[in-house]
Amino acid sequence: MAATTYNVTTSASGVNKIWRKVQGELGVGFGFDVPEYDTMGSLKDYKIDISAREITVPLDINEGAGIASIDEGALEAVPSSPNVEELTLNYVLFSGRFTASVTAQLLDTYQRAAELKRQMVYQGQKKLQDLARHWGDYFYGLSTGVLCQTSTAATQVSGTYTLTNGYGQSSISNAALIADKFKVGDRVALIRSSALVTNAIGTVTAVTPATPSIAITWNGSVTSMANDNVVKANSMENTTLVGTDFNRGMTGLIDMSLTASVHNLSSGSVPNWSAAYSKTTSGRFSSTEFIRGKQEIAFQGGGKADRIIMAPGVYRDAIALQGGVLRFNDPLALEMDADLKTNGVKLFQSKRAPSSWVFMYDSNSIRKLDIMPKPDAPTWGDAVRLIDNSGYVVPISLLTQLVCLNRKNLAYWSGQTES
Repeated sequence: MAATTYNVTTSASGVNKIWRKVQGELGVGFGFDVPEYDTMGSLKDYKIDISAREITVPLDINEGAGIASIDEGALEAVPSSPNVEELTLNYVLFSGRFTASVTAQLLDTYQRAAELKRQMVYQGQKKLQDLARHWGDYFYGLSTGVLCQTSTAATQVSGTYTLTNGYGQSSISNAALIADKFKVGDRVALIRSSALVTNAIGTVTAVTPATPSIAITWNGSVTSMANDNVVKANSMENTTLVGTDFNRGMTGLIDMSLTASVHNLSSGSVPNWSAAYSKTTSGRFSSTEFIRGKQEIAFQGGGKADRIIMAPGVYRDAIALQGGVLRFNDPLALEMDADLKTNGVKLFQSKRAPSSWVFMYDSNSIRKLDIMPKPDAPTWGDAVRLIDNSGYVVPISLLTQLVCLNRKNLAYWSGQTES
């Protein structure tokens, strides 16, 4: 006589429907902080009325001449006075948007208990993160909006493009840094000789930091060439140069350091409109270079250097350089954690700082146009009702610009050794 068999009732399947689905709080799985964006509030405002027509700033920058040493009763010096120069300022408008359905708005308003996190709050925070990252990247860059170049020469509708020369500079070669300028879903464009390459607006479908490279699906067949410039093109305009960020970047630190014409004034015609000191030969950033930068800013710009931005790799190598000359009382108790003492110059570090570069400046000479404060997280009151679809579009905008008032209060180093 055989006994019947039975199975153990499991909570995972046999009586699983008596259990609730439980979720924890929304976790943050990545570091989204953008310290450059956070410093916007600490930048001094340049107080001026903002005009959509023209904003000019008279600038006392030219040195005079014509002092004579004369005999008693002789003819006096030829009279002369230098003219002032003039800056022309502009501003850029950063735009981000997201959509949400009418259903989401009603549920968020009347049935909020079911939300893990309020949908409007979550979507708004994510878009503000995007805006902050965009500002942080442009803080270092060029008014042209160029983020890098590609070395890929090909004719294709879609493909992978190797990225080189961060911000168009051969000295900026860190693969992860360059690739970080783009995210899947970003729209980008290729610019050659200040013109849009035919059909070259497309969507990034993959990012490979190690290469670095991005995969792009274009509007049509695109013939790329080595050293084509890569810019963002996230506007709804999808076919012309107007739909790209070309010539819509901020006047960033590299612009202030390298570009001849900044704020429509050229160092070619006004020699004093240039950085106080630069070193572009490879080498280790040392205390001697630090002191040289402070001296040149004081001697030429008349300012006091109070900010220094170092690429993380340069900072590590500077620690190694300084640490190599230290002597220890107790060789069995060596400190692993070290820092650089910069004597009143605030040291700023960020993963976005261009590789192998160091910037030093007097913060009184780099300001922001007081156009619009950093936007707050949006609410449903900011949402715009769509006409035909059951939904809303929520805009986030920032009107902004950096202003350099004295380029002689800026020094920079590129090609510095990294560890």
